[in-house]
Amino acid sequence: MSQAILRPMQLSIFAVSRLAVACASLAVACGGPEVGEITGQEVTLTLSAVASAPEVAALGEPDGGLGVSRVVVATSAVRFRACTEGVEDLELDPRVYELTRQPPPSEGITTAVSDFCGLRVEISPWEDPLNSSLLVSATDAEGEPQEFLSQLSTSLAFETEADHAFGADPLLLTFDVSVWLAGLPAADDESSTELLEAQLRDAATLYVDVNGNGALDDDDRALLSPSPP
Repeated sequence: MSQAILRPMQLSIFAVSRLAVACASLAVACGGPEVGEITGQEVTLTLSAVASAPEVAALGEPDGGLGVSRVVVATSAVRFRACTEGVEDLELDPRVYELTRQPPPSEGITTAVSDFCGLRVEISPWEDPLNSSLLVSATDAEGEPQEFLSQLSTSLAFETEADHAFGADPLLLTFDVSVWLAGLPAADDESSTELLEAQLRDAATLYVDVNGNGALDDDDRALLSPSPP
């Protein structure tokens, strides 16, 4: 997979019809010059779990390591930062994303902003029904169920320069369970939570979804990896 990688932070996306209304009445804040001059484009973001090394952690049945059946990431907000100074962020409401769902969760925003230079995913616990911010359900190689939970609050932020802005291109945010769960002890070991939290940032990558199919393919271009906290 040939991929040009930049260095930023972390994120996610959601469709809200009232955003279009807000942009119509507040064109300058949404990046448009005048109400009558707004031309909308849809920015899409898909979130998905992937497995680069199934022998460590695979999606579905175990292949020598963990077999992951469920991955959940809870967010308090997902924000897109426009490249133009003074233009307000586009912000998505709190959501719980089931990354192993098929088709994977995908969000769309219609906006007059043409270029974005930042994506920030605010991860935060949900009290009901999750009572966690991160959840991974799996089965180990011996067939024993494992459930890893965390109440971590953190930001995954992807930042780039204006000459590498992302606008109309579909985006794909992946969490690689093979990287994320590598070396985790059994779920009842206290250190498993520490590793789950520590390895989250290494597992996340933002791609341009070249063919817009919501899945990681060989021709998808790695756009950004998370910045240090």
